Amino acid sequence: MLGRLCGWLAIAATMLAAAACTVPPAAESGVAQAVSNDDAVLAAQLYAGTPRTPAGFLSDPAPQSFSQVATYHLKTRQLDSNAPAQHELCTDDWNEALAWSEMVAQQAPTYLDLVGNTSTERYYEFDRVPHGDPQRYERMRVFRCGYLDRSGVDLDSTSNVAGTMNARPLDAAALGGLAEYLWEFSEYDNVNHAVVSSAARPVTTGLAHTLTLATLERGATCDRVTLNEWTTTADPATGELNSAVTPLREFSVHRVGETVVGC
Repeated sequence: MLGRLCGWLAIAATMLAAAACTVPPAAESGVAQAVSNDDAVLAAQLYAGTPRTPAGFLSDPAPQSFSQVATYHLKTRQLDSNAPAQHELCTDDWNEALAWSEMVAQQAPTYLDLVGNTSTERYYEFDRVPHGDPQRYERMRVFRCGYLDRSGVDLDSTSNVAGTMNARPLDAAALGGLAEYLWEFSEYDNVNHAVVSSAARPVTTGLAHTLTLATLERGATCDRVTLNEWTTTADPATGELNSAVTPLREFSVHRVGETVVGC
């Protein structure tokens, strides 16, 4: 009887030992996963919300004298709700751009008074404020076709087509400026996002420019940082543009006081 009891005890001990071996070490010990110093610095930057772009990145500051400033390019469906595709408009006729701006201003819940306008090599801008509400400011822009034609783009699809760049010379600097400008109107120019780097990328043919993007996704106990590459390519002869976002990697962190640790 004693021998049988000892046998059962030995079997039970063996089963417990095997079960213990299946517990992940991190879960068993409660030790946080390590995070590199560079990743911790990046996460701290995302938590702080600044800086959101690297040194030398294209600057397009909004006026500081208004409580709310909105900057956007006029799009096809703002003029025609039945337009087959949604993309930014372009023209080389200032009067046509003004007419489009006026159509959108009249559609607003409160008419948008025209208070100024600007022309650059990239766009025509029409500055407006809602009638009777001078603290809101809207910068309506229309691309100049001589700079960028976005027809053929569908902002609601996953197509890589990014339009045609007509400005010349079309070199690495010009493509980089366009890539940084388009970021300003993307989903990545929002809270919990940052540009880690912006640089030309060597390719076999044509030109390419890559923005490395970081995004903070907040969770109940752990937050996730994801990194992606947004690459815009151009054919220098035709100006044809394509763009694609490629996932790089991710890691999990949280804050203990002001310290960023892995989890």
